[in-house]
Amino acid sequence: MVKLIKGKRTTGPSSAIGLMRFFDADTKSPKLSPEFIMGAIFVVIALVLIARIIF
Repeated sequence: MVKLIKGKRTTGPSSAIGLMRFFDADTKSPKLSPEFIMGAIFVVIALVLIARIIF
């Protein structure tokens, strides 16, 4: 658990430090919504099925 105490940032117990640092990391990669991912998966599945029928 990350707590703010008098403007300082502290992390939780030592067993969770790695996990908290992972989720606190600010990445510069593009953020993709779950809806976009699911839509892309369905499009790829449809294309594979159509290609299988045609060829």
